[in-house]
Amino acid sequence: MLYYGFLTLRRLVLIFPRAFCYRISGMLAFFYYLFAFSDRRAVMYNIAPFIKDKKEARRVCRKVFANFSYYLVDFFRYDKLTREFVEQYVTITGRDCLDESLQKHDGAILLTAHLGNYELGAAAVSLLGYKMSAVALPHRDTRTNKLFDRQRNKVGVNVISTGVSVKECFSALKVKGILGLLGDRIFAGKAVPSVVLGRKVLLPRGFAFFALKANVDIVPSFFVRENKNFYRLIFEEPIKIDEHKSEESIIAAYAKVLEKYIVKYPDQWYSFVKYWE
Repeated sequence: MLYYGFLTLRRLVLIFPRAFCYRISGMLAFFYYLFAFSDRRAVMYNIAPFIKDKKEARRVCRKVFANFSYYLVDFFRYDKLTREFVEQYVTITGRDCLDESLQKHDGAILLTAHLGNYELGAAAVSLLGYKMSAVALPHRDTRTNKLFDRQRNKVGVNVISTGVSVKECFSALKVKGILGLLGDRIFAGKAVPSVVLGRKVLLPRGFAFFALKANVDIVPSFFVRENKNFYRLIFEEPIKIDEHKSEESIIAAYAKVLEKYIVKYPDQWYSFVKYWE
């Protein structure tokens, strides 16, 4: 059922203008917000540590649902996505951070979170001419999984499924390649206890493991929506492996970057399960 819903959404967003698709998806997201009690409680719980005012928290929560609906519209419009679109609608900050890391090492890890439009961020990096691979959690329905992978492949993003041999990840980091990873939630592999915004949380170990084994820097990166129509692709200062010799040190450094962006863009942080331990 979900597969046919995605298929229908993909067809519709390619027919109508982006602004119209946002308007309709925003309305549907509001109704979902009203009735998705579990998801709404989870979002409110997750933002509670840094948004104390209940009225503001509810406003941010509604925006989370709306922004996530825009994220889906963007993802299924990849047939219309071009480098020209990226150049017109995306402001890039800190690109030299990525380029310097690639010049210094064979590859680089782009580390992001379930924040902003991480899928569109990988697509933009690929369309800018970089050799982009991304690790993605496979869907249970194989048809849905193939649909999502086809979307990513259309914009030149090579997909590596979680649980696949780590050799593919290391291969992606050769010849100036980029490996995109999500670092804010644990889906597979070992979890490492960490602290974000003064709260205990489990973060994945994988990105630190790959950085040390492959001898590459980690470049924290976020693709955020500045308003409905424009975006910003941000590359932060690299987490350098010659300065961080252990997995724990690398993960702690990323946790500091992560908390900065969660606080700055709470209405674009898509965490629909309770995050804090």
